[in-house]
Amino acid sequence: MPDYDSFEEFVDRLQEIELMGYVETHRAGNTGIGKTLEDLLGIEENNIPGPDAAGVELKSARRNSGSMMTLFTKEPPRGSRELWASSLVEKYGYEDDDGRPALKITLHIDEFNNQGFRTVTDEEGVHIEHEDDGVIATYPLDYLRDAYEEKFPEMVLVEADTQTIDGDEYFWFNEGYYLEGFNGEEFLNLIRESIIKIDLRMHLRDSGGARNHGTAFRIKDTSKLDRAFETRSQLIDGIGRDATVTEDSQQGLSDF
Repeated sequence: MPDYDSFEEFVDRLQEIELMGYVETHRAGNTGIGKTLEDLLGIEENNIPGPDAAGVELKSARRNSGSMMTLFTKEPPRGSRELWASSLVEKYGYEDDDGRPALKITLHIDEFNNQGFRTVTDEEGVHIEHEDDGVIATYPLDYLRDAYEEKFPEMVLVEADTQTIDGDEYFWFNEGYYLEGFNGEEFLNLIRESIIKIDLRMHLRDSGGARNHGTAFRIKDTSKLDRAFETRSQLIDGIGRDATVTEDSQQGLSDF
Protein backbone atom coordinates (compact mmCIF):
# COMPACT_ATOMS: atom_id res chain seq x y z
CA MET A 1 0.00 0.00 0.00
CA PRO A 2 1.17 3.57 -0.38
CA ASP A 3 3.32 4.90 2.44
CA TYR A 4 1.26 7.88 3.52
CA ASP A 5 3.66 10.18 5.34
CA SER A 6 0.84 11.93 7.17
CA PHE A 7 -2.89 11.92 7.71
CA GLU A 8 -3.07 15.06 5.58
CA GLU A 9 -1.58 13.15 2.65
CA PHE A 10 -4.22 10.46 3.11
CA VAL A 11 -6.96 13.12 3.09
CA ASP A 12 -5.49 14.64 -0.08
CA ARG A 13 -5.90 11.27 -1.79
CA LEU A 14 -9.51 11.04 -0.61
CA GLN A 15 -10.17 14.45 -2.14
CA GLU A 16 -8.63 13.29 -5.42
CA ILE A 17 -10.95 10.28 -5.41
CA GLU A 18 -13.93 12.56 -4.82
CA LEU A 19 -13.03 14.54 -7.95
CA MET A 20 -13.06 11.34 -10.04
CA GLY A 21 -16.85 11.30 -9.88
CA TYR A 22 -18.57 7.95 -10.36
CA VAL A 23 -16.18 4.97 -10.45
CA GLU A 24 -17.20 1.49 -11.58
CA THR A 25 -17.14 -1.07 -8.81
CA HIS A 26 -14.10 -3.34 -8.66
CA ARG A 27 -16.19 -6.22 -7.33
CA ALA A 28 -19.86 -7.17 -7.63
CA GLY A 29 -21.98 -7.42 -4.50
CA ASN A 30 -22.13 -5.86 -1.05
CA THR A 31 -18.36 -5.76 -0.52
CA GLY A 32 -17.75 -3.91 -3.77
CA ILE A 33 -17.81 -0.48 -2.15
CA GLY A 34 -15.07 -1.29 0.33
CA LYS A 35 -12.96 -3.07 -2.25
CA THR A 36 -13.23 -0.17 -4.70
CA LEU A 37 -12.28 2.47 -2.15
CA GLU A 38 -9.37 0.41 -0.83
CA ASP A 39 -8.07 -0.08 -4.38
CA LEU A 40 -8.29 3.64 -5.10
CA LEU A 41 -6.40 4.35 -1.90
CA GLY A 42 -3.84 1.65 -2.67
CA ILE A 43 -4.73 -0.42 0.40
CA GLU A 44 -4.19 -4.16 0.14
CA GLU A 45 -7.21 -6.21 1.11
CA ASN A 46 -6.83 -8.30 4.26
CA ASN A 47 -8.91 -9.73 7.09
CA ILE A 48 -6.57 -8.66 9.86
CA PRO A 49 -8.22 -6.44 12.50
CA GLY A 50 -6.64 -3.04 13.04
CA PRO A 51 -6.07 0.28 11.29
CA ASP A 52 -6.52 0.25 7.52
CA ALA A 53 -4.65 3.39 6.47
CA ALA A 54 -2.94 6.40 8.00
CA GLY A 55 -3.32 4.78 11.42
CA VAL A 56 -7.13 4.76 11.50
CA GLU A 57 -9.88 2.29 10.66
CA LEU A 58 -11.58 2.94 7.33
CA LYS A 59 -15.27 2.26 6.70
CA SER A 60 -17.29 2.95 3.56
CA ALA A 61 -21.06 3.10 3.19
CA ARG A 62 -23.61 3.41 0.44
CA ARG A 63 -25.74 6.41 1.28
CA ASN A 64 -29.27 5.46 2.47
CA SER A 65 -28.70 1.78 1.78
CA GLY A 66 -30.36 0.40 4.91
CA SER A 67 -27.72 -2.34 5.08
CA MET A 68 -26.83 -3.95 8.42
CA MET A 69 -23.35 -3.91 9.93
CA THR A 70 -22.24 -5.41 13.23
CA LEU A 71 -20.61 -2.70 15.34
CA PHE A 72 -19.44 -5.01 18.13
CA THR A 73 -20.48 -8.08 20.12
CA LYS A 74 -20.71 -7.80 23.87
CA GLU A 75 -22.48 -9.65 26.67
CA PRO A 76 -24.02 -7.65 29.52
CA PRO A 77 -21.81 -7.56 32.64
CA ARG A 78 -22.33 -10.45 35.05
CA GLY A 79 -23.65 -8.24 37.81
CA SER A 80 -26.27 -6.74 35.50
CA ARG A 81 -28.05 -9.83 34.20
CA GLU A 82 -30.60 -12.10 35.85
CA LEU A 83 -30.41 -14.92 33.31
CA TRP A 84 -28.00 -15.52 30.47
CA ALA A 85 -26.60 -18.16 28.13
CA SER A 86 -27.98 -21.67 28.83
CA SER A 87 -30.48 -20.56 31.50
CA LEU A 88 -31.84 -17.87 29.18
CA VAL A 89 -32.30 -20.30 26.28
CA GLU A 90 -33.82 -22.96 28.53
CA LYS A 91 -36.47 -20.56 29.84
CA TYR A 92 -37.30 -18.53 26.73
CA GLY A 93 -35.93 -20.43 23.74
CA TYR A 94 -37.59 -22.23 20.85
CA GLU A 95 -36.60 -25.16 18.64
CA ASP A 96 -34.54 -24.08 15.65
CA ASP A 97 -34.32 -25.75 12.23
CA ASP A 98 -31.67 -28.14 13.57
CA GLY A 99 -33.90 -29.26 16.42
CA ARG A 100 -31.89 -27.40 19.08
CA PRO A 101 -33.22 -25.08 21.79
CA ALA A 102 -32.25 -21.65 20.52
CA LEU A 103 -32.70 -17.94 21.00
CA LYS A 104 -31.68 -16.17 17.80
CA ILE A 105 -33.74 -13.02 17.71
CA THR A 106 -33.61 -9.31 16.98
CA LEU A 107 -34.81 -6.99 19.73
CA HIS A 108 -36.93 -3.97 18.85
CA ILE A 109 -37.17 -0.76 20.78
CA ASP A 110 -40.21 -0.55 23.10
CA GLU A 111 -42.03 -3.34 21.21
CA PHE A 112 -42.09 -6.96 22.36
CA ASN A 113 -41.13 -9.51 19.72
CA ASN A 114 -42.63 -12.99 19.30
CA GLN A 115 -40.47 -14.36 22.12
CA GLY A 116 -41.58 -11.56 24.45
CA PHE A 117 -38.38 -9.49 24.42
CA ARG A 118 -37.78 -5.82 23.75
CA THR A 119 -35.12 -3.14 24.22
CA VAL A 120 -35.69 -0.13 26.45
CA THR A 121 -33.32 2.76 27.14
CA ASP A 122 -32.85 5.45 29.74
CA GLU A 123 -30.02 7.75 30.73
CA GLU A 124 -28.31 4.85 32.54
CA GLY A 125 -28.02 2.63 29.46
CA VAL A 126 -29.77 -0.13 27.53
CA HIS A 127 -32.03 -2.77 29.07
CA ILE A 128 -33.25 -6.11 27.72
CA GLU A 129 -36.74 -6.70 29.03
CA HIS A 130 -39.13 -9.65 28.93
CA GLU A 131 -42.87 -9.04 28.97
CA ASP A 132 -43.43 -11.49 31.85
CA ASP A 133 -40.30 -11.07 33.94
CA GLY A 134 -39.23 -7.48 33.44
CA VAL A 135 -35.59 -6.42 32.94
CA ILE A 136 -33.35 -9.46 32.65
CA ALA A 137 -30.13 -7.69 31.60
CA THR A 138 -28.69 -4.18 31.52
CA TYR A 139 -25.88 -2.60 29.52
CA PRO A 140 -24.65 0.42 31.53
CA LEU A 141 -23.73 3.33 29.30
CA ASP A 142 -20.12 3.40 30.52
CA TYR A 143 -19.84 -0.30 29.70
CA LEU A 144 -21.07 0.36 26.17
CA ARG A 145 -18.62 3.26 25.87
CA ASP A 146 -15.70 0.95 26.67
CA ALA A 147 -16.87 -1.65 24.12
CA TYR A 148 -17.41 0.98 21.43
CA GLU A 149 -14.12 2.78 21.92
CA GLU A 150 -12.22 -0.51 21.99
CA LYS A 151 -13.64 -1.30 18.55
CA PHE A 152 -13.69 2.23 17.13
CA PRO A 153 -11.13 4.48 18.88
CA GLU A 154 -11.05 6.54 15.68
CA MET A 155 -12.37 6.05 12.19
CA VAL A 156 -12.63 7.53 8.74
CA LEU A 157 -16.13 6.99 7.33
CA VAL A 158 -16.55 7.61 3.59
CA GLU A 159 -20.04 7.72 2.09
CA ALA A 160 -20.92 7.22 -1.55
CA ASP A 161 -23.83 7.84 -3.88
CA THR A 162 -24.50 4.93 -6.22
CA GLN A 163 -25.71 4.43 -9.78
CA THR A 164 -26.37 1.28 -11.76
CA ILE A 165 -25.54 1.46 -15.47
CA ASP A 166 -25.92 -1.56 -17.77
CA GLY A 167 -26.07 -3.78 -14.73
CA ASP A 168 -22.85 -2.47 -13.18
CA GLU A 169 -22.69 -0.46 -9.97
CA TYR A 170 -20.82 2.84 -9.78
CA PHE A 171 -19.75 4.79 -6.67
CA TRP A 172 -19.16 8.47 -6.15
CA PHE A 173 -17.19 8.78 -2.90
CA ASN A 174 -18.26 12.32 -2.09
CA GLU A 175 -18.51 12.67 1.68
CA GLY A 176 -16.09 11.68 4.40
CA TYR A 177 -15.57 12.23 8.10
CA TYR A 178 -12.88 11.70 10.68
CA LEU A 179 -14.62 10.32 13.78
CA GLU A 180 -13.36 9.92 17.32
CA GLY A 181 -14.80 9.36 20.80
CA PHE A 182 -18.16 8.00 21.95
CA ASN A 183 -21.34 10.08 22.00
CA GLY A 184 -23.46 8.16 24.47
CA GLU A 185 -26.65 10.17 24.04
CA GLU A 186 -26.55 9.84 20.25
CA PHE A 187 -25.80 6.11 20.55
CA LEU A 188 -28.95 5.75 22.65
CA ASN A 189 -30.88 7.88 20.16
CA LEU A 190 -29.81 5.57 17.32
CA ILE A 191 -31.25 2.67 19.33
CA ARG A 192 -34.44 4.64 20.03
CA GLU A 193 -34.79 5.31 16.29
CA SER A 194 -34.32 1.58 15.49
CA ILE A 195 -31.14 2.33 13.55
CA ILE A 196 -29.06 0.30 16.01
CA LYS A 197 -30.57 -3.01 17.12
CA ILE A 198 -29.50 -5.87 19.39
CA ASP A 199 -29.38 -9.48 18.21
CA LEU A 200 -29.30 -12.47 20.57
CA ARG A 201 -27.53 -15.42 18.91
CA MET A 202 -27.56 -18.46 21.20
CA HIS A 203 -28.43 -22.15 21.09
CA LEU A 204 -27.86 -25.17 23.31
CA ARG A 205 -25.38 -27.91 22.46
CA ASP A 206 -26.24 -31.58 22.93
CA SER A 207 -24.31 -31.41 26.18
CA GLY A 208 -26.71 -28.74 27.45
CA GLY A 209 -24.14 -25.97 27.40
CA ALA A 210 -24.79 -22.78 25.50
CA ARG A 211 -23.20 -21.88 22.18
CA ASN A 212 -23.24 -18.10 22.03
CA HIS A 213 -22.17 -16.40 18.79
CA GLY A 214 -22.06 -13.07 20.63
CA THR A 215 -24.80 -10.60 21.41
CA ALA A 216 -24.48 -8.14 18.54
CA PHE A 217 -25.11 -4.42 18.33
CA ARG A 218 -25.90 -3.87 14.65
CA ILE A 219 -26.54 -0.66 12.74
CA LYS A 220 -29.18 -0.53 10.03
CA ASP A 221 -27.77 2.40 8.06
CA THR A 222 -24.00 2.74 8.27
CA SER A 223 -24.11 6.25 6.82
CA LYS A 224 -25.57 7.37 10.19
CA LEU A 225 -22.71 5.85 12.19
CA ASP A 226 -20.98 9.23 12.48
CA ARG A 227 -23.67 10.40 14.91
CA ALA A 228 -22.37 8.03 17.60
CA PHE A 229 -18.99 9.80 17.73
CA GLU A 230 -18.15 12.80 19.89
CA THR A 231 -15.77 14.37 17.36
CA ARG A 232 -16.80 14.66 13.74
CA SER A 233 -14.53 16.46 11.29
CA GLN A 234 -15.56 16.63 7.65
CA LEU A 235 -12.81 15.63 5.22
CA ILE A 236 -14.58 15.69 1.85
CA ASP A 237 -17.92 17.13 0.77
CA GLY A 238 -19.07 16.91 -2.84
CA ILE A 239 -22.64 18.11 -2.32
CA GLY A 240 -23.72 20.28 -5.21
CA ARG A 241 -21.15 18.96 -7.69
CA ASP A 242 -22.59 17.69 -10.97
CA ALA A 243 -20.93 14.27 -11.04
CA THR A 244 -21.50 11.93 -13.96
CA VAL A 245 -20.04 8.68 -15.17
CA THR A 246 -17.19 9.60 -17.50
CA GLU A 247 -14.60 7.68 -19.46
CA ASP A 248 -11.94 8.80 -16.98
CA SER A 249 -13.96 7.71 -13.96
CA GLN A 250 -14.49 4.26 -15.45
CA GLN A 251 -10.75 3.71 -15.56
CA GLY A 252 -10.62 3.43 -11.78
CA LEU A 253 -6.95 3.09 -10.93
CA SER A 254 -5.50 4.35 -14.21
CA ASP A 255 -4.21 7.60 -12.70
CA PHE A 256 -2.95 6.16 -9.40
